[in-house]
Amino acid sequence: MPIWLHITIIETVEILFLSAALYCVYRAQKNRIYPAFWQLLIFFIASDSILLMDAVARGLGLVNSVYGYEIYFYTYWVSFFVQSILIIRVLHEMFRHAMRSMPGVQKLGRPIFFWAIAVSVIMATASGMSSHASGMGLLLASAQVLLRSESVLALCLLAFLAFASHALGVSFRSRIFGVTFGFGLMATSNLVASALALHMTSLSSTINLVQEGVYLSAIALWSGYFLRPEPVRNLVALPVSSPLMRWNEVARTLGNPAGAVAVSYPPSFMSDVFDLVNNVMGPTGVPREVTAAAAPPGPIAS
Repeated sequence: MPIWLHITIIETVEILFLSAALYCVYRAQKNRIYPAFWQLLIFFIASDSILLMDAVARGLGLVNSVYGYEIYFYTYWVSFFVQSILIIRVLHEMFRHAMRSMPGVQKLGRPIFFWAIAVSVIMATASGMSSHASGMGLLLASAQVLLRSESVLALCLLAFLAFASHALGVSFRSRIFGVTFGFGLMATSNLVASALALHMTSLSSTINLVQEGVYLSAIALWSGYFLRPEPVRNLVALPVSSPLMRWNEVARTLGNPAGAVAVSYPPSFMSDVFDLVNNVMGPTGVPREVTAAAAPPGPIAS
């Protein structure tokens, strides 16, 4: 099978699966609740559409094969880096929604989350710069390490939700867990494919086909989670001695104090309060009972 035809089939199937997932998210009216996930699906469709048009143009002879390959190469890798950033945003979005019942831990975990991302980016850049390859080798080496770092981050979040779901009130049928589980499938596939990269000699190799099947399965999983009704989130009931509760209290003390509530009263209520205080305290602001007790006795009538 020609390469352009193989790419055309793969990109077409991916666009169909992604469009179905996008429709399910919109049908569930969750596009505003999960904006990062919504933007990621749109970007997936846009990048796949560009790759599809490039493959069709090469197959019809509208574009020279050399220029067509360059368009495909740079579009793929640029979209890869943008997708990595968007996926990290989605993972952070799922983390925020999962920790909604623990605002202290949620705020304390935010800098830790971004520090993990920064370390991953530094590791990716350092690994690429350590190679003695050309500029293209630097790009590919950095992309491989960034892919592994992103995959490890997704698997860590999935493991955290799996073990702490009961304490956080997050059901395994919730969309938070479903989206994270889909990324966990992709992460496992990417780690295996990265370890076996030397055996991936062509686009039609067995490893590539398995990786594509896992990718489509993750998208179908997202569609299923957003298509079915989501169960009501359980209330969090933790004992006072729970470590998670103590971490939340420590985090609130460090930087997340209790919020203030603004209350407005009608003017008539405030005037009634003023009259009551004036009657009790007297015009000088001292209680009338105290004033009467401290005053000297008057002259005795004879």
